[in-house]
Amino acid sequence: MNAAVDAVRSKGEVTRERILDAAEQLFAELAFEGTTLREIAALVGIREPSLYTHFAGKDAIYTAVIDRALIPFSDLLQDWNRSELTVKTLFDMPARLVQLHARHPYSAQILHREFTSPPARISPQVLQWQQQFVAQSQRFMEGLPDGALTGSARSQTPGPEKTGMERSRINKTQVVANMITCTNLILGIFSTRGMQMQLLGEDYDAEPVLAEHLRLANRIFKSLVMSN
Repeated sequence: MNAAVDAVRSKGEVTRERILDAAEQLFAELAFEGTTLREIAALVGIREPSLYTHFAGKDAIYTAVIDRALIPFSDLLQDWNRSELTVKTLFDMPARLVQLHARHPYSAQILHREFTSPPARISPQVLQWQQQFVAQSQRFMEGLPDGALTGSARSQTPGPEKTGMERSRINKTQVVANMITCTNLILGIFSTRGMQMQLLGEDYDAEPVLAEHLRLANRIFKSLVMSN
């Protein structure tokens, strides 16, 4: 009896994940407004009424897609909270974010669209994620020890070194502006793939293109950090 129940539950979970995979792709390509339940069901290979076995409707599917997309970033924030405050931890951030988004490029497109939504239409989950990210970024920057931004990274950016006291005055506006700039830069790598493919044509090769994007993202991110 238990084995039969587990089998049914397992099949249901598999179907649910397939629905989320299909919805994620369609929401990325067509946006929420342009996606229908019929299209989601067709991509999964089930009848539209079967969707209601797993979700109450399109809004519930979208919420579940966002929840799933944010899990890796919640884990990253927890790792960050547990990590030692070093400049290496900070400068490793673009690479870690790019790697996460590269595994889920459709999610990156959806999240990028959320960043351009009117305030009242931003997903509560995405807003909460960004609020946590801003708060942690501010604590992280203010907690860096004196001299942390010296060395090879500092030599790339001219200007006086900021002391711990000066960094303690880093305000929320600075953090939000830097975070939005970096997030747009990284999410844009994936939301503009179609344009990149068109511009490069036969020369398009995802791996070296991603490597070049990461190189530029690292340079820009370091410049932003050093200017604070």
